[in-house]
Amino acid sequence: MRSFVRLLSALVLLLARAEASVAACSDPAAAAAVRGQCDCASAANHGAYVSCVAHATNAAVKAGTLPDDCASTVMNCASNSTCGKPGFVTCCETDARGTTTCNVVNGPGACTAPKGGSACVGTQPSCCDACANGECAGGGTTTSTVASTTSTVATTTSTVGSTSTTLATTTSTVGSTSTTLATTTSTVGSTSTTLATTTTTVATTTTTIATTTTTVATTTTTIATTTTTTTSSTTTTVGTCAPIVPSAAIANTYRLNGTTGEKRCVTTSAANRFGTCTTDADCGNTAGGCLQLPWVTADGQVMPFPTGVQTNFTVTPGTFPTCEHSACVPCGNPHASCAGVPGCEVAGNPNGCVPRGTQGCCDQPGFIVPTFFVNILGGLCSRVDQIDCGVGVVNTSNPQTGDNDVFKMADTSDPGPDCIYGTADDPAHKACTATGEGNDLNGKIVRTLGNNSPDANGIQFRLNTPELSTTWTDGQSPPGTCANGSTYDDGELLVSQLVLKAEPTSAGASGAFVDMNGDGCRRAGSGFIAPTNPDTDGPITVPGAPAGPLRPQSYDGTVGAVTGAVSEVFSGPNSPIRDIGFVAITPNMPAVVVPAVACTCTPVAGCPE
Repeated sequence: MRSFVRLLSALVLLLARAEASVAACSDPAAAAAVRGQCDCASAANHGAYVSCVAHATNAAVKAGTLPDDCASTVMNCASNSTCGKPGFVTCCETDARGTTTCNVVNGPGACTAPKGGSACVGTQPSCCDACANGECAGGGTTTSTVASTTSTVATTTSTVGSTSTTLATTTSTVGSTSTTLATTTSTVGSTSTTLATTTTTVATTTTTIATTTTTVATTTTTIATTTTTTTSSTTTTVGTCAPIVPSAAIANTYRLNGTTGEKRCVTTSAANRFGTCTTDADCGNTAGGCLQLPWVTADGQVMPFPTGVQTNFTVTPGTFPTCEHSACVPCGNPHASCAGVPGCEVAGNPNGCVPRGTQGCCDQPGFIVPTFFVNILGGLCSRVDQIDCGVGVVNTSNPQTGDNDVFKMADTSDPGPDCIYGTADDPAHKACTATGEGNDLNGKIVRTLGNNSPDANGIQFRLNTPELSTTWTDGQSPPGTCANGSTYDDGELLVSQLVLKAEPTSAGASGAFVDMNGDGCRRAGSGFIAPTNPDTDGPITVPGAPAGPLRPQSYDGTVGAVTGAVSEVFSGPNSPIRDIGFVAITPNMPAVVVPAVACTCTPVAGCPE
């Protein structure tokens, strides 16, 4: 057994020794045109700008207007820019040997010359355009000394005054008129009219006609008094949100049960990625490329996912017309004993679990994934355990107005404790290799919501749940298998353990590795497909309806949603695959109401995401 473990470990380590190759862009004009679709000057923030460029790049590649080999170039130019970074500038630094590099720095004062060299502040927002022939394109201020600059941004507080408007009250009374003639008396009743919040008053007028009395025999005539009142009433009907389950109140606890779906081409397919298929020929003849949902891909490995996945969540109703209802995925105690990975709870952690893996799991998880088989390296077991409460939304507007696409871009470089690039706590850059930048759990992942287009009609789900993914060789299962209910035990070989913040959504999901800090390194590992594949950095986009495979639940509850998650992981030294991207697509049965579970959750921000 020990010799087998050593052999397996050697095979696993071989997976980390290839490095990515980046092809030159064959059509620079097309690349520039794609970048031009996103306005740099008006970008709300850097993440929003890069997200816009990522969507435009993906669309252009699909439309055939941008060569595949230019996608990485476009994304690198977008990420290594000042767009959405007020006060930042591009800086062209030329060293004593005449080599020029470009960086994005936080102000002209931070653009300093290297020893024996020079530096100039670029006039272009992207490093791809800022430096030419050792100088700043378009001119710029050149320095040869290191300037020390301290910038203070003043804090401004604005208070909008309070305005109170009172409508004058007017009372209107139609005066009483009394007329007496001979033996006849006529009285017109008093009438009061009120409309909305305004009452109008007209001065009282009394008219008296002199009384005349005429006596003719003994005859008396009296005209009776008549009073008429008219009342007007207006009723306004407020719109309502579609129910999550027909005939059930929105405020409830629900369950999504995983199921099987149609066949779709996997992430590694040479053609028709994520499209419908019947055979591998529909996926560019990629072996195993046409696979029935659900499935997961990570670093080029394709794994059928179990159909017994459950997601339980409690919903608090939102308001019409947005109809975006907050959802909470319960956890219970996030540091209870983790029954699925007892090998991580051994004193001294001899099995090499990641730090979070030794701290327990939720004892009342709302997200449940059965242990499943991974058909690589002779057969492995894998499981996913919830490690904290989750949050999200369910949108039931009709027509749908929500925008629940999720885009995640990642950079392997360590931004320091503040998780911000370009600040004083950033550590020195390391080599862009598995033993350099890829040898830790640090990095940065920026999450952006929405693609500026309403989601497809139907009930849309988006749920974010922290998870611990563990893959190992199981000593209790027959060779080449993974028995149901298998657990990771002391002494078994841990192949990888990852902390995930997967955010399955029914609207659309994208992910990419991007150089956000301009050090020339975005990924040190396998990526989404394989280190040598030019598409492995992404962007990888799983579309929503109508193209699919993702789709919302139907309003009438007869068709379930298909959710998908795309994200990146920095697995560090405990895993041979280092920086990877994963894609998970899971069909669900229509939501059902389950016994109520009280749930509150306040997510804690942290790095890398």
